[in-house]
Amino acid sequence: MAKAKMVRQLIVTTPNEVGTLGKASASLKDAGLNISHLCASALGEEARFMIVVSNPAEAAQILKGMEYEVSQDDVLEVEFENAPGTLSPIAKKLGNAGIDIMYIYGTTGDGSKVIGVMSTNDNQKALNLING
Repeated sequence: MAKAKMVRQLIVTTPNEVGTLGKASASLKDAGLNISHLCASALGEEARFMIVVSNPAEAAQILKGMEYEVSQDDVLEVEFENAPGTLSPIAKKLGNAGIDIMYIYGTTGDGSKVIGVMSTNDNQKALNLING
């Protein structure tokens, strides 16, 4: 059965330059901060990182100090079994309740569980449905 919790995510916009992710992640490492989830992409002249870190406020301060644009939002961290079909009931439940999944990204972590990070048009309602 899936379980979810609300977490703070940073959205970092940078110039799309070689080495940017290395510089940003090294700065967070040097401050003792752990990145638990990351989604990164290049969009033309810009790059965007969506990251969940151990201390979002400190990470935001560090990244802003590097002259990156940083915003924050609350997202759902959803844990479910790593097996065929485990996403389907969650997606259907949210869809049936009129909740729009704006995006989702994730990893299999240790292999037995999948951790998905998702944003919806109503995260609190989605949280309650997933945990209900």
